[in-house]
Amino acid sequence: MAVVVGRRPSVFVRPVSMEEGRRPQRISLTAKDPVRLCRAIVVLMSAPGQAVKD
Repeated sequence: MAVVVGRRPSVFVRPVSMEEGRRPQRISLTAKDPVRLCRAIVVLMSAPGQAVKD
């Protein structure tokens, strides 16, 4: 399997407003469901353009 080095992911969530960002933030702090927690973290990291792998 070949590993591509330096390639940035091409799919991110759209920019979120402060108001929209509060919900995933709240979920990431209070979620008991690990899937919900993971999704909230992905959205929070992807919004400013950070790769999920990071």
